[in-house]
Amino acid sequence: MSHMKPIFEKSSGRLTRLSEKLHQDDDLGNRLPGLAELLDDIVDTAKDVPREESIRRLLQVFWKSESDGTYSDILNNYSDDEKNLLRAFVEDEKSAQDIGNDFKLSLSLGAREELPVVDEEESHPENAFEEIVQSTIPKISKVFAGMDQQVTLYNDATRKARIPFHVNEKFQNWGLTVKNVPSLTFIPSTSYGIQQIVKHAKDRGLKVRASGYRHSWAPVFSEDGQIIISTLGLYQATVLPNIESLPGSEFFVRGTELNSIDFVGKPQKGQKRLVRVGTAVTNQMLRRWCNKQKLDDASALPLNVIMVEITFGGSNAPICHGAGRRHPTLSDLVHTIEYVDVNGNMQTISKDKDPSFMNVASGCFGLLGIVTHITLELDPMRYAVMVPQKLPVMQAIPPPPGLADKDIPEALRIKMTPQQRADAQAAFEKHAADDFYSEWFWFPYTSKVWVNCWNTVEDGKGAKEYPGKASVFVQWAETVLIQIIQDSEAVLKLQNIFPWTQATLLSKLGLYAMPDVADPSEAIKTQLPDALHFRRAIQNVRVRDTEFEIPLQPKAGSLKDAGPNAAVDWSLVQKAWWDAILAAYKYDDTCPQRMPLEMRITGPSNVTMAPFRGHKLGSCSIEVLTLQNMEARWSPYAQYVVDKWMELKDNQGNYLQTRPHWAKEWATMTVRGRPMLEYVKESYRDDILEFRGTLEQIAKKQGWDVKEARQRFSNELFDKLIFT
Repeated sequence: MSHMKPIFEKSSGRLTRLSEKLHQDDDLGNRLPGLAELLDDIVDTAKDVPREESIRRLLQVFWKSESDGTYSDILNNYSDDEKNLLRAFVEDEKSAQDIGNDFKLSLSLGAREELPVVDEEESHPENAFEEIVQSTIPKISKVFAGMDQQVTLYNDATRKARIPFHVNEKFQNWGLTVKNVPSLTFIPSTSYGIQQIVKHAKDRGLKVRASGYRHSWAPVFSEDGQIIISTLGLYQATVLPNIESLPGSEFFVRGTELNSIDFVGKPQKGQKRLVRVGTAVTNQMLRRWCNKQKLDDASALPLNVIMVEITFGGSNAPICHGAGRRHPTLSDLVHTIEYVDVNGNMQTISKDKDPSFMNVASGCFGLLGIVTHITLELDPMRYAVMVPQKLPVMQAIPPPPGLADKDIPEALRIKMTPQQRADAQAAFEKHAADDFYSEWFWFPYTSKVWVNCWNTVEDGKGAKEYPGKASVFVQWAETVLIQIIQDSEAVLKLQNIFPWTQATLLSKLGLYAMPDVADPSEAIKTQLPDALHFRRAIQNVRVRDTEFEIPLQPKAGSLKDAGPNAAVDWSLVQKAWWDAILAAYKYDDTCPQRMPLEMRITGPSNVTMAPFRGHKLGSCSIEVLTLQNMEARWSPYAQYVVDKWMELKDNQGNYLQTRPHWAKEWATMTVRGRPMLEYVKESYRDDILEFRGTLEQIAKKQGWDVKEARQRFSNELFDKLIFT
């Protein structure tokens, strides 16, 4: 394959080609007014186009277009307040600083037509939400239409607060990979309400599963004709854009039992503390709660997923993780699980009373029952000292042994002396092995990697809010822009000429948005929760996502015999990373990967069904993403990348026990010619036996039946994986 194709040019060369075409083609230039000039300015090294200005000018391209109506079409999906916000930024050129400081969300999060918030009889003394909700009742009355003819269940024993529900409401997950029509969709706000739903399901022989933001791509949800519990209002969970992550949106979070956050006992200085959260609590809620605690109460999770718009019920059930080799999974931090069993009874499992059950209960895919609350083990607050950098691809994660320079895409090649290569290798290995947080991003076809590796300190002096209010708004505006670029007919026309158009624009925008700290004295110091959730509003752009967990291997001997301090063979990690990069260039004719390649190093897990269990030295958590509009081209591409990862072998010639992330796309894939599900069942053979055996023990102790629990809480995927 020749490396002279346009796709192998550096991004500046591709931007120049786009600009030249726009200057030459009057029709395209008129459809995208100002884009050529913006690209010229970005390419011109003598000019500095600040991030905020670049986003505004790109949005102005579509605003000013007389033939491409995408800007208006996208804005029509927003509330009046959101439209005014965007127009102030784009059309009035108001600064993000002014908008971030002054902006307070209206009821747009809670007043849209599809939001089943609360019945007229339900009250919420925890905040001032009720008065506002009452004015929206006419808009949401369809939720309760026919309630008496169908079923009436209550959130409380006094029968004053009915549980909102939908009948035959279409369900779809965030990634649009799962679609079905449950017979009933309930939106309870209490554990009591969930108990009534489970009893109702039992009486009618129906299955019932729960969902939050519906952020899993795998088929882990309910099914046609069954019952699904939504711990969030349907509008909040399904309609984009989601604005919960913007400053001010905390005023529109409805206080319920299921999104409560409380200490269990009094935190002691320097010691771990227990925090009980409802399963409807989002990362955003806990982030804000943690940041508000003072003195000895100041607390933080040591790890988490990046996204703030995800519930703890949704991140715990499929055993999600963060970054850093010293950290296990979120489920490993679970101290207590409270759930409604198959009989509708409340049950509790904890490390104190049932330690032998916790490795199953803490990550059980909802098969125990409907989890209502989770008690987590948090640490005293620490402060991240972030020094993110944009480094040449060959320097950030050096090519593995055996990958010759001539086989590296020309746009990525740099000249490096043997000492520079050795220094780059040492820096990568130190980040991967030792840093509190270790993560790398490559935006397709860019020549640099964003390296986000950092450590923490106890001293909070000099710590600042990160990202600041202006930056949060700019991040949100970026997601609006990405939606427009996806849908624009003018961009599509340009894409038909240069297949890399969309990928180039999005990658340039994505890399440009990331901070770059060249001087350690200018490090970003912030509270740990802010550093873990450094990107906000990313849920506003639907993506496809495939992630696999590759076990780190020792340089000598087998993983089974390796001690905790065994030297790691990082070349396998480098190979997995570069295999994914080379895959993007192999598919340069269609560029199916239009969102980042991301890699994190994680620690081992004790949770029975965790993909990381048995990975004694840690894991390479690596994933590829793309835009939702690449659906048709994504599956074969993702399969090709996975094939490369599954070819990796240890130093004894054995295939690695690489496993998919439960929540990502994997169920329809294959491994070396076999169905992925078949491979996964074999990989987890002993774990599945342990999982089922522990379920039997829990059921016997707590008075329920596993067979009946399967009938009530399982689905087709888990029937095949766990129970057959």
